[in-house]
Amino acid sequence: MTVGKNARPVRRDGPMYQQVRQDLLARIRRGEFPPGSLLPSENQICEQYGVSVTTARRAFLELVKEGVVRRRAGVGTMVTPRVRRARIAFASIDYTGDAWRHIPSVIGEMFAGIGEHAWRRDAVLEIVGVEDEEAEGYLRRVTERRSVDGLLLRVANDIRGEHLDILERAGMPYVLIKRHIPGRRMNCVISDDVTGARMATTHLLELGHRRIGFVCGKPHLMLNRERLAGYREALEEYGVGFDEGLVRHEEHFTTEMGYRAVRSLLERPSRPSAVFVASDTMALGGYEAVWDLGLRIPEDVSIVGYDDIQAASVLQPPLTTVRTSYYDFGRLAAQLLLDLIEGREVAPQRRVIHPTLVLRGSTRRLSPKKREAKRAATPQPHRQPPPSGRLSGLGLLCSGLEPALRQEVVRACAAEGALPLAGEETPPELWVQGLSLWQDLGTNLRRALERGRMALRRMGEGGVLVYVASAMSPDPSLGGIEHEAVRAGLERVVRVLAAEGAAKGVRVNALLCLADRHELQTERAAEVAGTVVFLASAAARSISGETLTLDGVP
Repeated sequence: MTVGKNARPVRRDGPMYQQVRQDLLARIRRGEFPPGSLLPSENQICEQYGVSVTTARRAFLELVKEGVVRRRAGVGTMVTPRVRRARIAFASIDYTGDAWRHIPSVIGEMFAGIGEHAWRRDAVLEIVGVEDEEAEGYLRRVTERRSVDGLLLRVANDIRGEHLDILERAGMPYVLIKRHIPGRRMNCVISDDVTGARMATTHLLELGHRRIGFVCGKPHLMLNRERLAGYREALEEYGVGFDEGLVRHEEHFTTEMGYRAVRSLLERPSRPSAVFVASDTMALGGYEAVWDLGLRIPEDVSIVGYDDIQAASVLQPPLTTVRTSYYDFGRLAAQLLLDLIEGREVAPQRRVIHPTLVLRGSTRRLSPKKREAKRAATPQPHRQPPPSGRLSGLGLLCSGLEPALRQEVVRACAAEGALPLAGEETPPELWVQGLSLWQDLGTNLRRALERGRMALRRMGEGGVLVYVASAMSPDPSLGGIEHEAVRAGLERVVRVLAAEGAAKGVRVNALLCLADRHELQTERAAEVAGTVVFLASAAARSISGETLTLDGVP
């Protein structure tokens, strides 16, 4: 096909009138045809794009229908004063219902990347959840109605080729996130999972580990087959034989299934000294399995995760993991899609995120002598709380709490074995700080951050810092806006401190109490104290950087 010098080559897929329409729309958005200017005539379009008059006319009619241009008899086709914003949709196929709740944090990071770039490009974004059996119908409706200019696709399983066929035949721009079909050219943003898994396994091999478990979910997925391939390649490079008995595949990427898989590996007569859990979400459950068996990380077993989700850096110890940022997946996918829509890129385009290994405290070198001892080791029975209480021997310091509430917190902690400290000379293992957020939110949050950092400097290894933050119950007439502002600010402070405290094993959490002063001093005091005990106890040892909310009548 021949085109004019001012036009970009049109795509090779989709109906010709849609290809012309898409290219003209891209040129308008790039400013080649500013608002109020005339577009080329139908004859000029035919010459530029090498199409028939019928095709050119239909392309113009589509743009008129969308409100991008208007036609005036005797004048021509003009760009409207305000060109509508690009409209894109994030379509999640088979991620609706309960499946979303398995991985809310990573989906949130992806949305953040998509939303930020869409905002920068002044694009309209909509989010749609589609069940697998409804996907084909949804894609056909979108392409026929042109309700959006392009699609971001995230599927729970592998993408179906016939779904891409629908989009490509219609000339609908799309970008597939974290999925691809080997050998097929398509628009996608993926990570190099073979390399990432090889990096994780190689790290453990370099530390002297030879019995390395592998845990992953959904074994049928291409990305998990690639991670298993990377694991096997690393073993082969180091001359270590592949042992099918050290591999665990689960149905989903949930914490519960991570717990089950890691525990089954560690209960083997000859357990592995390290486990590569190819999902951080599953690694959270793996931590619990290690603790429940009376073992320690990394002294008894080293663990490496995959993805570097937010919780990885605040686990105790912080998780060594392979970073493939979900935020970057979202940002790069939105950027590529809008570039395709605006004609800055020509399909198909493939973007690859190259993983990096983030070294933290969950792995350690294994000496030859310990390696032999670990092979013969058997899991210990479930660790029971010490008979003297869940907080036995912890030095307790309370500051900033009002008298009656402080008395109840000290009483509850002491009943569980904590030792109240008379002053601030002795470094506490448990520090409970009161924080009032009744007013002047910004100032109080800054003070909380400063006091928290001071506490982290004074506390020893493995301590616990708990904020008890109080604020007025939200005004119902404001729809909870005050509540959301207070909670968001407190969550940010807690997460920053949890990340800073992770290096020395200090957990940081908060309890946000939406009640008046009288309630906190009387009927709510026991509930607050009980929550503090829980956050300080071994039952919450995997919890850091979290903000719990106490609201409503007791």
